[in-house]
Amino acid sequence: MQETETKAAGAEIAAGGEETGESWVALPASEFEELIQKAARAAVREYRKQEEKDKRQNKYHNTFTLMKCYRDAVFHIQNAVSDGEQLELKGMTEEQQRVYLESVRRSRFKTLIMTAHIDKAVEEIERRRRAAGREVEYKAFELYFMQGMEYAEIAEELETGKNTPRRWVTAIINELSVLLWGIDEERARL
Repeated sequence: MQETETKAAGAEIAAGGEETGESWVALPASEFEELIQKAARAAVREYRKQEEKDKRQNKYHNTFTLMKCYRDAVFHIQNAVSDGEQLELKGMTEEQQRVYLESVRRSRFKTLIMTAHIDKAVEEIERRRRAAGREVEYKAFELYFMQGMEYAEIAEELETGKNTPRRWVTAIINELSVLLWGIDEERARL
């Protein structure tokens, strides 16, 4: 039987009474390989689990960030200068002006599409909360994102505990994430 020597944690006392700082364990090669395979499988499982957690956090983060920028996006749609008559473009050639204005129009159009998507999803959230008799949760969400209030102000206005608005907003953001980005294949397997 072929054996492989491996180092193991621990301390061993040498013949002279000195501590060597390491000990050795002899394992058959097949057991050693099996041990390595188990460790590798466990590492891959842990990596995948962390990857899934990161994906969920990214979706939450992206949705939260998107909602924090919502008011600015609406402002952009309403106020973006996309017509040459709205702005004096001194020092720019006609071609530069055309390229600039086309860029602003494309940005405005993309923002318009995204805000329309957000509006539909938010309307669905509001409908669901109303149907469940939990309008106050939607109100907290609306006050936080649409009106820019802080959680403490919302708690005071809605006469709730100080952490309750944050909990409601977090739950709605998680639900909104699915409405905005869809369900990925990993969640579908659950």
